[in-house]
Amino acid sequence: MLLASLSVIDYGVIVLYLGAMLALGFYFSGRQTDTAEFFLGSRSFGWFPLGMSLMATLISALTYTGLPGQAYEHGLKCWLMPASFWLILPIVVFLVIPLYRGLGLYSLYEYLEYRFDSRVRLAASLIFVVWRLLWLGGVIYAPCRALSIAAGWPIPDWMLIILLGVVTTLYTFLGGMRAVIWTDVIQGFAMIFGVVVVIVGVWLKIDGGPARVMEIASGLGRTNTIDSSFSWTNEWIFWAALPHWFLANLSFYVADQITAQRFLSAKDVNSARTSYVLNTLALTFLLPALIYAGMCLLAFYYDHPQEMRPEWVANIDNKTRQPLTGPDGRPLLDDKNEHHAIGWATIEQLVAEGRIIRPNTREPITDARELLDPANDRVVLIEKLAMRRVIPDSKLRGELLIRKGSAEKMLPQFISQHLPWGAAGLILAALLAASMSSIDSGLNSICTLVVMDLHRRYGWGKAWLASKLGKQPDQLNEADELRLAQPLTLIIGLAATVFSIGVSFIADIFSIMVGVANTFGAPLLAVFLLGMLTRRTTAPAALAATVVGGLFTVGLTIFTKLAAADYLVPQAWRFHEIWIVVFGTLFTLFFGYALSFLAGRRKSNTDLRGLVLGCGTLGVRAVDEEMTIVSLPPQESAQRWKK
Repeated sequence: MLLASLSVIDYGVIVLYLGAMLALGFYFSGRQTDTAEFFLGSRSFGWFPLGMSLMATLISALTYTGLPGQAYEHGLKCWLMPASFWLILPIVVFLVIPLYRGLGLYSLYEYLEYRFDSRVRLAASLIFVVWRLLWLGGVIYAPCRALSIAAGWPIPDWMLIILLGVVTTLYTFLGGMRAVIWTDVIQGFAMIFGVVVVIVGVWLKIDGGPARVMEIASGLGRTNTIDSSFSWTNEWIFWAALPHWFLANLSFYVADQITAQRFLSAKDVNSARTSYVLNTLALTFLLPALIYAGMCLLAFYYDHPQEMRPEWVANIDNKTRQPLTGPDGRPLLDDKNEHHAIGWATIEQLVAEGRIIRPNTREPITDARELLDPANDRVVLIEKLAMRRVIPDSKLRGELLIRKGSAEKMLPQFISQHLPWGAAGLILAALLAASMSSIDSGLNSICTLVVMDLHRRYGWGKAWLASKLGKQPDQLNEADELRLAQPLTLIIGLAATVFSIGVSFIADIFSIMVGVANTFGAPLLAVFLLGMLTRRTTAPAALAATVVGGLFTVGLTIFTKLAAADYLVPQAWRFHEIWIVVFGTLFTLFFGYALSFLAGRRKSNTDLRGLVLGCGTLGVRAVDEEMTIVSLPPQESAQRWKK
C-alpha cells in the first residue's frame, strides 16, 4: 500500500486556512453588542453572501466525500439530488420566505406558536436541537476521518475532531452571525475550487482525459440517468430518490432553523428570495461537479487498479475468528485505522489466520506469496484480492468490486497521492470548509433557539442572568442576552465535539447523514406543512403529530438498521432507509390532519390570517393589519376599513 504524500506546504495551507477563519471571527467580534447582531447580523445582509452561505451550509463534508462515493457506484442517477432544489424553488420563494420574513421571526418555531400554540413550538424546537446536535457529530467527524486517511500516519481521530471543533466554535463565539456568513462565503468558493482541481487532476492522470472518463462510465453502466424499475431496497431508483430528495431538501428550507436564520438575516424579502436563487444556481454547479468527480475517480481506479487500497477490495472473514491486532494492540482490519490495514507487513499474518478469502471460491488463501508482487514483495497485488463484476455487451474488462463504504475514502486518497504539493492542502482545506460551514451554522442556530425559545419565551436562565448583572428579570434586554448567548455557543460547541468523538466509532458516514436527516426532518416538515397549507389542523393534533411522528420515524430508522444487520426482520419486509423521509412525512401529515377532526377546535379565519396559504397576505396577521390601520391618519384609516 502506498504511503500518503502530504507535504509541509499542504499542512501549511491547512493551518493558514484555519488561521484565516479565526481572524474573521476576531474581526467581527467588535460588532457583537446584542442578540439581534449576534443571531441575525442586525438583519442587514444582501443576497450574495446569504446565497453563498446557504450553499456552503448545505454541503457538509458528509456530502463532499459521500456524493462522489455514491456517484462512483451509481453514476448519473445521482442527478435527482440537485434537480430537487429547482422543484422546491416555487415553494420556498413564494410561500416560505414571504411568510417568515413578514412575521419578523428570530426562531423559526415562533411560527408554530402563532399557528398552533406554545406547546407545539417547544416540542419542535427541542426536536431540532436534538436533531442538529446528532448531525453536528457527523459533520465534525467526517473531514477528520478524511484528513487522517490522506495524511497516512496515525493521527488519532479525537485530536483532529477537537482541533476542528475548537476552531469553528471559537470564531462562531467571537463573530456571531457575521462571522458565520462571511466564513461560509469563503468556504463556498473553496469547495467549488476544490472539486474543479480534483476533476482536472484526474484528467491529467489518465490517458484520454474527459473522453476516457465518459468511455469508462458508459461502459460500466454509470451514464444511465433514470432507473424506472421499482425496488424497496434500491436507493437510486427514480421512485425512491426523487420523493426522498424533494422532501429532505424541502425540510431544510421549511423546517430548519439553520436555513430560516439566513432568510431572516436578509435586509428585505427580495434579498432573501434572490439568495435562494443564487444558492440553487451554485448547487446546480457544485453537486453535479461532485457527481462527475465520483465518475472521474471511477475511471482513474479502473485504469489504475493497483492504486486502490487492498482493504477496499479484499474479501475478509470477520465472523468466525477473533479480531486480529498488530504489535500495538490496534485492530489490523479496522476501517478507522487505515494505517493498520492490509499491507505487505501484515499480509502473512492475515493469511496465516485464514482471514483473506479467495475471491471466486470463497476459500481462505493459504500462501501469502501469491498476493505479493514477485518483483517487489512490498507491493500487494490488488487484482489478486478482488472480485470482478462482469459487464455484458461491453468492450471493457470487468470492474473490481469494492467493499461497502470504500468509495467515500477514494477522494482523500486521490488528493494526497496524486495532486501536486499545495494543491492537496487546498482540497483538504476545502473539505474542512465543507464541514466548518455546517458546524458554525448549526452552533449559531441551536444557540438561537435556546435563547429565544427557552430563555426569552419560558424564562430559562433569566434569574441567573439577572442576578449576574444585578437586574430584575423583567429588565433584561438584548444586550444582556448576549452575555448568555456567547457562553452557550461555547457549551454547545463542546457538546457537539464530544458527541463527534462518539460518532468516530461509526464508519459509514453517508449512512449517518441520511439516517439522522430522515429521523428528525420528516415530522418537522410535516407539521409546518400542516400549518401552512391547512386551516383544519388544530393545536392538539399538531402537538400529537410532532411527537408521534417523531417516534414513528425513529422506529423506522431502528427497523432498517435491524434489517441491515439481519436481525429479526424477514427479507420481504425490508426497505432502504431512503424511504424513511417519505413514510415519516406522509404518516405525520395524515395523522395530524385526521386527529384534527377529533381533538381541539380549529382557529377562525381571522386568527389564521397571514399564517396559512390563501388566508390573507402571507406574513401579515390580522392583529398586524389592525395596528397598521390605527397608526394611519383618520381619513386613510377609514378608507382601509371600507376595503
